[in-house]
Amino acid sequence: MPETMEFRGIKNYALLFSDPVFYKAIINVILFMIFTVSLQMFGGLIIALLLRSRMTGSRFYKALFYIPVTLSTVVIARTFMGVYEPYFGLLNTFLRFIGQDALTRSWLGDPSTALWAIIVTNIFQWTGAQMVFYIAGLTTIDDAIFEAAQIDGAGFWQSFFHIVWPSLWPTHTTVIILGVVGAVKTFDIVWLLTQGGPGNATQFPATMLYQSVVQNSQAGYGAAISVVMILFSITLSIVQIWFNKKKREG
Repeated sequence: MPETMEFRGIKNYALLFSDPVFYKAIINVILFMIFTVSLQMFGGLIIALLLRSRMTGSRFYKALFYIPVTLSTVVIARTFMGVYEPYFGLLNTFLRFIGQDALTRSWLGDPSTALWAIIVTNIFQWTGAQMVFYIAGLTTIDDAIFEAAQIDGAGFWQSFFHIVWPSLWPTHTTVIILGVVGAVKTFDIVWLLTQGGPGNATQFPATMLYQSVVQNSQAGYGAAISVVMILFSITLSIVQIWFNKKKREG
């Protein structure tokens, strides 16, 4: 422990906002947020719609899609490390099998693909959770509305865009807010797969925070990152709530 402590005031914030790695982390988390939230929403809703009918085995399929949510992130990460392994991994083995050797690469070791590999892993893990939200949301829509739409000749996509999507705004809001906050604080899957690398290609605010406090003993700098993460999450949530309020009123 140092004998004296220096009060740095806003110096840590000045240092943070002059750090190019921080801006890289912000860009990464925004890309991660956009793709994971939107694709999990769409995938979860489509699965919920397909399983909405009392088809044979629907309970089995619901459980099957929900299994990744129940698994530890360590298990998910280890599984996908095997999928992305450059020499004997499932993905590269498949590409070689179909004669696309030129497409094989070190998916987690290539700066151009590492972030996207993490995004795919996250979508696989959490789409089942969004499915559950949308199954619950669909129960609030009267079956008579769907029956009337079918009588009028509406197909699947017409019913989707004109009945299902607008009727589920409260569910959309919940899913988006949870997804945004979850994306901002994402740490475990990134750390287990890449630890923010290669280089800083998959650096996230949470991984920067961990490295600053635990690895570099920069508690003040880490505190500055924490405050910025909190403010970022609050701002995004307020914007989303305001947008959905305007949407409902309009």
